[in-house]
Amino acid sequence: MTEKNIISEQIVYFRNKFGLTQEQLADKLDVSKQTISNWETGLKTPRMGAIQKMADLFNVTKGRLIEGPQDDNSIDSKAKLLAAHIDDNVDDNDMAKILDYIEMIKNSKK
Repeated sequence: MTEKNIISEQIVYFRNKFGLTQEQLADKLDVSKQTISNWETGLKTPRMGAIQKMADLFNVTKGRLIEGPQDDNSIDSKAKLLAAHIDDNVDDNDMAKILDYIEMIKNSKK
């Protein structure tokens, strides 16, 4: 998967997670709805300033938007292990909340 596609998927994921339309996200980022559409379809890639604004808005790191969730020894795999001990029925939405909470804690310690 290319970086552009990962960014596109992450923008769609977090926009939907926060219950925002393309127009609402565009308003929050001071860009056009068409720009959001272009980012989400992979036609264009957001510049670093826009990525930072989205990271701040969604309370995640820029790396999460650019690279998506990481595997192996990353926070993602540790959170999955933790979640498995909490409840066997943790779904993807709950997992995303756990990961976001861990990211928020990490960011508050910087």
